[in-house]
Amino acid sequence: MATASEASQQANRSAIDPKRLVVIFYLLAGIILALFMERVFGVLWARFGWSDPVLIDGLDWKVSTLVGYLLAVGLALATYLHPRTHSLSIEVASEMMKVTWPTWQETRTSTMAVVVASLVAAVLLFFIDTVAYNLMVEWLPAVWGKL
Repeated sequence: MATASEASQQANRSAIDPKRLVVIFYLLAGIILALFMERVFGVLWARFGWSDPVLIDGLDWKVSTLVGYLLAVGLALATYLHPRTHSLSIEVASEMMKVTWPTWQETRTSTMAVVVASLVAAVLLFFIDTVAYNLMVEWLPAVWGKL
């Protein structure tokens, strides 16, 4: 069985075409946007009191659903086909393919280091805050009162 490091190296060496990753991303983003737009247009239709009849009975698609889906598909296609956005997407996917992800052991070690450093900082700040409070509220007024 391959370790996490070997699996990460294998994924980096698999030479998946960055264009494929970009297409997958745009498909997923389009689906999420379509579901969001379906809800937004459903609320708008209800808010303005427009008729929203069911177009496809089995799927329960209404006019607002169809408009939301069409708008999401149009936006996803327009974004994908825009030359600057498309080239940027390919560059990002290419750079992401070069990333070497940490192993589980490295992640655990780093997490423990952060937790320990945070606890040390919290204790140190607690003592500094306690001393400063006592200095300003109790010790200085007591000394000042004796002068």
